[in-house]
Amino acid sequence: MILTPSDLQSWTRALTSQPRHHDGLMAWVTGPLREFFPFQRVLLAHGAQVAGQIQITHWLANGHDARYLQQMDATFDLANRGALHWWLTQRQPFCIDTAWPSPFTTQFELDEIRDFELGRVAGHGILNATASAGTYFSFAGIPKQLSDWHLDALTLIAPVLNDLFLSYVAAQQKDLTQLLAALTKRQTDIVRLVVNGLDDKSVACELAIAEKTVRNHLSTIYSHLGVYKRAQLVALLR
Repeated sequence: MILTPSDLQSWTRALTSQPRHHDGLMAWVTGPLREFFPFQRVLLAHGAQVAGQIQITHWLANGHDARYLQQMDATFDLANRGALHWWLTQRQPFCIDTAWPSPFTTQFELDEIRDFELGRVAGHGILNATASAGTYFSFAGIPKQLSDWHLDALTLIAPVLNDLFLSYVAAQQKDLTQLLAALTKRQTDIVRLVVNGLDDKSVACELAIAEKTVRNHLSTIYSHLGVYKRAQLVALLR
């Protein structure tokens, strides 16, 4: 594919406007980068692979509605994610088009794309040396089929996104420490027991309080820490 002068200008602008600090990450992604690599929604995530499962530890999204984000499991089976599995083994960017899905795409992924109206989806990221952990970037709502050149460009910007996102994660961890320090002793005890795997009933028995009290405290904790559910709380603190 031959790039147009407009393509080249957008690509140059994206390269020359890369932020030096993680605070500018999302503004760059949804601004100059999107001008060259158009999309409607983006998800940046960090996770680890353990015994055939992916455990998401941190994520940052833009454009996705709450319904999509709330259904995201902190841990999911890799067997359901053919595109992700292909990426983990090939370490190459990919694009999923439901009209012409790649052989590695699973029905689970196609159903998810249709259910949440994600449209055409592209993904890439950076893995560590053993492929046991890394960052992953998903762009949804891409208006037209990507060229090989665009996918190559995604390979070039992946290290930049990786560095910025890891800086964001480090800052988030610092903020999390401050947020946890603001919890009451009772809330801290509940968090500790939940992260250790206890359900509401077991937490209530351990602390000699009612299950309803546990649920009320958890609702406050979720709001304070910016998570939606138990699985995200556990993933955030492990």
